[in-house]
Amino acid sequence: MKGPGLLVVLLVVLGGVSGLGFLLGLGNAAVLAALTALFCLMAAVGGPLWADLRLLAWFAPALILAVGVPRLLGAVSQWAAIGLLVVIVVVAGLLPAFGARFVTVGLGLGMASLFGYGFQLTGTASAGQILGAPALAVGVVLLLRILMGAKDPAKQTREALADALVEGTQEHAAKLWLADRPRRWTGRVLGGVLRYRAATGLLEIRRKRVNHREIGQTLAAAAEEAARLAEAVRNPVATDDVEPVRREEPAGLPGATARLVTALWDSLETIRTAAAERDESRVDVPKGLRKELRRIELSGAFSWQSPQFRHALRCGLGLALALVVASFRPGDPLTVSFLLGTFAIMQPEWRDSLGKAWQRIGGSLGGAVVLTLVLWLLPQGFLLPIGLVALLGGFSFMQTRPAVFNGCMVLMSVGMNATTRHLDPRYVLVEYLLLMVLAGAIALLFGFAAIPGVPKPGPVERFESAVGATRVLLGSVGRKLRGEDVDPRTLGRDFRAATVAHQGLLAAEPGTKEPAPGQRDALENAAEALRGLSITSSSLLLLSGPADVADAVDEAARTLGTDEAAEIPVPPNADDEQRLVLDTIAADLVIVGEAARTLGNA
Repeated sequence: MKGPGLLVVLLVVLGGVSGLGFLLGLGNAAVLAALTALFCLMAAVGGPLWADLRLLAWFAPALILAVGVPRLLGAVSQWAAIGLLVVIVVVAGLLPAFGARFVTVGLGLGMASLFGYGFQLTGTASAGQILGAPALAVGVVLLLRILMGAKDPAKQTREALADALVEGTQEHAAKLWLADRPRRWTGRVLGGVLRYRAATGLLEIRRKRVNHREIGQTLAAAAEEAARLAEAVRNPVATDDVEPVRREEPAGLPGATARLVTALWDSLETIRTAAAERDESRVDVPKGLRKELRRIELSGAFSWQSPQFRHALRCGLGLALALVVASFRPGDPLTVSFLLGTFAIMQPEWRDSLGKAWQRIGGSLGGAVVLTLVLWLLPQGFLLPIGLVALLGGFSFMQTRPAVFNGCMVLMSVGMNATTRHLDPRYVLVEYLLLMVLAGAIALLFGFAAIPGVPKPGPVERFESAVGATRVLLGSVGRKLRGEDVDPRTLGRDFRAATVAHQGLLAAEPGTKEPAPGQRDALENAAEALRGLSITSSSLLLLSGPADVADAVDEAARTLGTDEAAEIPVPPNADDEQRLVLDTIAADLVIVGEAARTLGNA
């Protein structure tokens, strides 16, 4: 959500929660409720309705406790409150190990807990009001999310499938489809998308090897058809005017290439048929699959070898120092800005931390210049309305232009605190800038800190390690599918090792070699594809069906990360669910192969 729509939602959340808070007797804590709702909103939106509601089912209680309990505990023991906040920050830092969807979830949880602890109320509030504030925030956001998605609950899933058809973001589409209430027609679209992307990737490889002009023309024609079908998939209702796929199959191609071209057009025809017929029956997802996936991801996250785990520890240590510094300035209204700034700057990749520090400090300096002009040209009474406008306007730039957002936060924080607390705005501005510099220093100190004894492999070495761990995992899964006696503990270790290696592709230890141009995207794509291979192999163990799917797994293990254009065999008696899994394996193999070529040529 962007632009005017986002601004309307923010106004509804801020105004509605604060108004309800005063009516329900929250008193001064009503402002805490309104601003906490913004952090809850960060985590509540990002997927289809039913998936977001499932996420909120556990996130909402966690948020209420994270916002209220440290603040209440701080009244009894400040050090106990700091210890609890450090634990919350570490947990928030681990959440992205579950996937990109949980990046904003972890960010929302961590920022909400620090905000709840550092926010200075203008008066006193009871324990019931402190816990009632985040509870009200969660309730309003939950209601708002239902209203936003009730008309079209599966919109995000269809959008992701359509985007995957034209842009290749297939892993994101597969995750949203599984998280949503999987429907038969969207499952067939996903299968068609995966087969289309796999065939496209293999044909691109063959076109470059044989320099065949007609293959390029066929791929261009298929891309046009894919773009047309993507619009049909995006449509919330089925339409009868989806034209049949216009095939272009050149004659004289070698047998294997001709089969790939046929598979290319067949996959698009599958998508067209599914989008036109819209079979809304539910897909029989293996029972316990989601739970199994979470178990695998957790086993990899809670490991000293996991970069995400080490990042979470660094976050906890950095925030511990920031909280200790803040404890020497009790009652400072800028404490919350200092804590949030420190947390926001610390990123799994230290180069990202450096970028965040520049955005935070540079944006604050820009906001300070604007505020200086405001103080020079306008009476001090204009600071509060300008601060409120900056708060609302700044959220519109939070994702697209973070430096502008941080500049707006200067106007909001300094303007509101100087007006409501009758402070000298120039003094508050100088203090704000010094605190942002200190936040950046603490975050970068721990962001750059390398943990002794942890290896620092470069991008190519990390890729080879991840491919090797995934190949070992696929080998174990293949033997298990054949009925061989594979120790469950061995299988568990293979899953855990693969998960840790996949995380290492995206979160390198400080001091590692910087990726060359193009390598960063290749690493990100490879990490998603390799994680997808772990997920699909796990699902094969849960699916009942023909044992010869083990041949497909063995073929995947043999060709993973090589230049060989593998074709994954699909058993003739495989059902839709098994075909979807095998199509996913084929598409992921192509992505990993493309990444291997990019990393090898950089």
